[in-house]
Amino acid sequence: MRIALIVNKVAGNGGCGQKYLGVAGYFQSAGIDFTPMFTEKPGHATELARQAVQAGYEAVVSMGGDGTLNEVVNGVAGSGVILGFIPAGSGNDFGRTFGVSSRDTVGACQVIASAKVREINIGRIGERYFINIAGAGFDAEVGLTANTWGKRYFRGYLAYVASILRQLVFYTPQEVDIELDGQVRHAKVWFVAIANARYFGGGLMIAPQAELDDDLFDVCIVKEITKLELIKMIPKVFKGEHVHHQAVEMHRARRVRISSLAKMAVQADGEVLGILPQEFHIAETKQKVFLPLRTPTLPQYIIK
Repeated sequence: MRIALIVNKVAGNGGCGQKYLGVAGYFQSAGIDFTPMFTEKPGHATELARQAVQAGYEAVVSMGGDGTLNEVVNGVAGSGVILGFIPAGSGNDFGRTFGVSSRDTVGACQVIASAKVREINIGRIGERYFINIAGAGFDAEVGLTANTWGKRYFRGYLAYVASILRQLVFYTPQEVDIELDGQVRHAKVWFVAIANARYFGGGLMIAPQAELDDDLFDVCIVKEITKLELIKMIPKVFKGEHVHHQAVEMHRARRVRISSLAKMAVQADGEVLGILPQEFHIAETKQKVFLPLRTPTLPQYIIK
């Protein structure tokens, strides 16, 4: 199998570039036929992934953060090429769902070397794909802040925690209309998260029971509460315990449309894509991915 390894050397404050030599050494010792491709600018990973598909590579592996992975997904979606990932960025939330950590680069390489492949859902917003979590409102503003101000002063998940606290000063809940597979509800919310996987924001377990092959999003709606209550909730999100809060609703849907009279930012896999209104839906075809065959089981919650 020929693998294109797309590397974002500057991811993880340059840590990805340092880890690359170890990954290359592992692949060589394992007899993996790979070609490294290095990104040079935002969006370049998508271009490289498309080139790899056209060149006939059977698999494309992303090495970087969730932003790099999102770009690679947008280059391989619908092609039939197998996707792989080696977490080496700041947040690395997608891998958390499967127990694949940036602190265990060898383990991530072993998943690829084992050639175990699962077919999973990916989401779509217009012409853009996402693999992890999209959302609108507070989370999108936090993502924008983390990717600019936060990463200048903090490392890893601390950039997201600091950005949450910063946005708490400025952000206020907004009224939205949320359409879930044709059923419309109106609410004043802090944010709405459309989850394909379980984690976002540098380790926040926003959708503890999300499964990536069930053809459904887990939709987390956090309705209006005081800022003090939201602050109290944040530590619970790291353990997925926020789902029991009275201000939180969990739904499942294949198609979600969100609109608002307010100017609310929208993010997908941590990348801000624009403002509402937007429609999120499960992509027509599933994506083949190198993954562990089992996903960790976590406590159940009530879907409303």
